[in-house]
Amino acid sequence: MSRRSYTRHVPDVRMITHYAETGHSTIHSMTAWAKAAILLLIVAMVTVATDLYVLMMIFAFTLCFYALARLPIRLLIGWYTMPVFFVLTIAIMFVFTEPGEDIARLELGSTTIGVTDNGLILMAKLLLRALAVVTFSLATFMTTRYGHVVYIAHRTLPSTIASMFLLTYRFLFVTSDELTNILDTVHSRNGHLARGVFRQTRMFAGIFTHAFVHAFERGERISKAMEARGFLGAFPVSEGIPKPRPVECVMTGVFAALLGAMVISRYYGQIW
Repeated sequence: MSRRSYTRHVPDVRMITHYAETGHSTIHSMTAWAKAAILLLIVAMVTVATDLYVLMMIFAFTLCFYALARLPIRLLIGWYTMPVFFVLTIAIMFVFTEPGEDIARLELGSTTIGVTDNGLILMAKLLLRALAVVTFSLATFMTTRYGHVVYIAHRTLPSTIASMFLLTYRFLFVTSDELTNILDTVHSRNGHLARGVFRQTRMFAGIFTHAFVHAFERGERISKAMEARGFLGAFPVSEGIPKPRPVECVMTGVFAALLGAMVISRYYGQIW
């Protein structure tokens, strides 16, 4: 499948859907119920875990899960850019404010700025948490067919919220198409994007503004077309999901037991 995208740092929803619908691997054959349950358990585990080595093991498991699904590692590395940038933007101050032994210290007049070991460890923990959740989430969505996503949404969410979720998912494709069309226009007329920080900032602000305006207009046209064809606000469920196999139930149970042990160790360890 050819990618119609100008950046490798933003997940391509069409590429994700392509791997979900056409992939053949052990992870693709897993039932969507098991993958969804393990995803929730992974989110809870990285939230509860405080030990750096435990977080590293969870992250290593998510990478193995992604690789076992035969998904491209190169795409994953590019898609890591946004979560890494987001975490570093939020956690950069912890490097200087977290108590601990100084690794480096800089004096600026009467102000002293120091990088502590605990600050770096805290940032590493936040990065591992974010990357573990992102990796497993991408692996789950890239190995789960859209029909199964619809079935889970209708079985676990109220009908109105399920329809909003599915419409939002569909709107991602519309926004991506409009943004790519505008970038095509920019490249065809200018040959390349404007150089310079301020000129690029103004240009990208205009690009995103026009993209979202056109996407909303196109979304309105799609909505009217769906209503004209009898859409009543609920998506039909065309297929079901097979029940989890014994191996998948055991795997889910193991993760639930590990989560329970982590909760006891963190919150009730002093009692024992």
